[in-house]
Amino acid sequence: MDLAQMITQFANTFAVALWRFLWVLGILVGTFYAGSALMRLMRASRLPGSSPVTVGDVVPLLIIAGLMANLSSFINAAWTSFGSGTVSYGPIAYSGAAEFGRFAEAINSVLTLASVFGGVAFFKGMLLLKKATVDGQSNQGADDSVWRALTHMIFGSFLVQIPDVIDAARASLGLVW
Repeated sequence: MDLAQMITQFANTFAVALWRFLWVLGILVGTFYAGSALMRLMRASRLPGSSPVTVGDVVPLLIIAGLMANLSSFINAAWTSFGSGTVSYGPIAYSGAAEFGRFAEAINSVLTLASVFGGVAFFKGMLLLKKATVDGQSNQGADDSVWRALTHMIFGSFLVQIPDVIDAARASLGLVW
């Protein structure tokens, strides 16, 4: 077994496992965030003299919880807003890799791994967005956290659909390879 075959087998099994892990982790974190928002409401109404909880404290957390629970749909919506087509969450078969002959499988495997890590970057962007919305009142760098979150989410969705991004870059820059 050569290195290209090892990478191909690893990428195919790792991608399936990590995508499933991301979906489950998104559901768990979304459920935790929603429970945290509801607990915050319960504590404010149960304990007299505690600081009041406003709609602005709870609604952003509930929105982020819903987006985390539906992470695959949100990644698809983010990609559709500036790309075309739907997102595929499996092994990538990039048509431009056929030009490289026997390295085509290895290139597709590397692109598959990049796609999975794009999903991880998108997930991290969601976590940064939660940090910016919940801790934004006491944090002076909340604007920086929002931009970091959006950057992770945009470039993460670019990586999830890396073949389309490569084709768009080739067409935009007039590259031929």
